[in-house]
Amino acid sequence: MSGEAAPEGTRARLLAAAALEIRQIGPKRMTISGLAGRLGMSHANVYRYFSDKQGIVDAVLNIWLRGLETRLQDIVDGPDPADDKLERFFTTLTRSYAETCVQEPALFQLLAEAGPGSTEADRHRRRVEGFVERIVEEGNVTRLFSGGDTRRMAMLTLDLAHRFCDPSAVWRGDHSQGGSDGRRDRVIRWAIRALTVRK
Repeated sequence: MSGEAAPEGTRARLLAAAALEIRQIGPKRMTISGLAGRLGMSHANVYRYFSDKQGIVDAVLNIWLRGLETRLQDIVDGPDPADDKLERFFTTLTRSYAETCVQEPALFQLLAEAGPGSTEADRHRRRVEGFVERIVEEGNVTRLFSGGDTRRMAMLTLDLAHRFCDPSAVWRGDHSQGGSDGRRDRVIRWAIRALTVRK
């Protein structure tokens, strides 16, 4: 094993253990000392990799969000027209939120209840907003959408879909699947129609 591989291996073990603790006892009850004890290391060793508990929580959250954002990036960069992109984007985002909320509630709670100290939650929110702005701007440039202030139109679109794409709203809502899918799809189609140029 190389000298560079060992630290990454330890960091990966810490994140795996943290994810397990979050699932078993929740993020609020997880402690640095408890995490160190689970791995048979000193708490000082944990601080070699993470400056505080929030840094560990953010890193665990990033593992999930990185995969989701890669899928969203592929949609934004794809060749489809802007209205199709927007529909696929919101379907992918909201479906991932809903599924994670049901299947991995402790993980989703990290995002839904992230406080002001969570740099990862803030980064993800800005990334989602940026993606939507890019799609709306493309729609304006190609005259598929009605034109206007791109930022304002993007924020309006996110506001319309708030119930399904805001993590805290998803967390507080009905966690069951099925009935909400139809409502979500209708809201997304309505938001797209609101942006589209009337022929």
